[in-house]
Amino acid sequence: MPTSAEQKLESIISVLEHLSQEVNRGVPIIVEGRKDLQALYKLNIRGSVICIKNSGKILPDLLDAVQSKSIIVLVDFDDEGITLVKMISTYLEKMGVKVNLTFWRRIKALLKRHVKDVEGLPSYLEKLKKRVGHFS
Repeated sequence: MPTSAEQKLESIISVLEHLSQEVNRGVPIIVEGRKDLQALYKLNIRGSVICIKNSGKILPDLLDAVQSKSIIVLVDFDDEGITLVKMISTYLEKMGVKVNLTFWRRIKALLKRHVKDVEGLPSYLEKLKKRVGHFS
């Protein structure tokens, strides 16, 4: 019988695998900054990533440049992230872009208060793997 830590680990890995599949299909991801981008690389998620805080552009200009019919938003899980999700979603949906918040919601629910930002995800995942004896 798997422990709750094992179940959590399996769930997080499953969400990240699905995220990677979407990105590999060409769906871009919006993150907050470069450390979030680095975290995605550590998690083997590579593709079109838009960093909103290090672009040198204001948010509306950056979002106006989105050329995709759909986009994944994966910002931090704190109050500022929640505000960003609402702003980005509202803006892009008015432009006709389908905003995918599924991964953000699922990861946020799985991490609860353990991790507040995307950049903390790889180290949390490693700690969880060590705790359950999963060394891959």
